[in-house]
Amino acid sequence: MTTLSQLAWDDTVLPFQLDRTDVRGRIARLDGVLADVLQQHRYPAIVEGLVAEIALLTALIGQTMKLRWKLSLQVRGKGPIRILAADYYAPAQDGAPARVRA
Repeated sequence: MTTLSQLAWDDTVLPFQLDRTDVRGRIARLDGVLADVLQQHRYPAIVEGLVAEIALLTALIGQTMKLRWKLSLQVRGKGPIRILAADYYAPAQDGAPARVRA
């Protein structure tokens, strides 16, 4: 069993299950990944929030895939922001980190 002190909390997607209920889920924290993505551009705060949300959603969905492929997520709209896109690159081998691009 993994203890809390052994977990690295930055850039982590952690699945969980509550044993006595039917509750399962994932919790994610993408501190370094989002910092790298957002520092490359000078987005307004509202756009930064949307980019962070799509990157987080892509990481949560991508982590559930057992294949070693790429997941691309695109959200299109008719307002001032026409498209948001993010890519999840699965780890090349066990124990290797995944990558997210937004």
